[in-house]
Amino acid sequence: MQAEEFHDSIRPGLIAMLPRLKRFADLLVGERAHGTALLGRALNRMLIEQHRYQRGTALDRWAFAEIYRQWLNELKDHADPMSHAKTDDASFALLFGQEQGDAFTVSFLRSLPPQQRLTLLLVYGERFDYIDAGRVLDVPSETIGARLVRISASLADRLSANEQTPAIATVATLYPGNGPS
Repeated sequence: MQAEEFHDSIRPGLIAMLPRLKRFADLLVGERAHGTALLGRALNRMLIEQHRYQRGTALDRWAFAEIYRQWLNELKDHADPMSHAKTDDASFALLFGQEQGDAFTVSFLRSLPPQQRLTLLLVYGERFDYIDAGRVLDVPSETIGARLVRISASLADRLSANEQTPAIATVATLYPGNGPS
C-alpha cells in the first residue's frame, strides 16, 4: 500500500493491516497479551509521528519496521532481553490460530530466537522478499538468507534427532502455499 492512497493520514492503511500487524507483534513478544500492548504503543507512536513516513514507501514495510523498533527500544531496559519473549508451547501454538498445533513444529518455532521467528514470518508468512524483510529488521538481505539457512539446518538437526516425527513436518506448513519471493 502506498501513502498516496491515504493522502494526509496513514490511519486507514494501518487499520486495514491490523490483523497482520497484530500477528507480527504477538510473534515478536511470544504471547497475545503483550503483543497487543506492544502493538498499541507502536501504533500510537506511528500516528503521532506519521510525518516520519515517507511517501512512496510501502506502508506495510514501514509499519512492521516501526513495531520492531518499538520492541527493540523497550528491550533496552531488560537485563536479559531474549528471555523476555519466552512462553510455553501451548500459548505459542495459539499465536498461529492452532489450538492443537503440530507439537514438533510449535516447539521448534518457540525455541528459535525472536529474530529468526520474525524472519520466517516476514519471508514465508508476509511474503516479503529478502530485501524488504531486511529493511524491516534493519539488517542486510544477506543476513535474512543466512538466518533462513541456519533455521533450515536447525530444523534438519531436530528432525534427525526426533525419528518419530514425520519428515513432512516443516515450518512451511504454517503458511501453506507461501514461499520466498
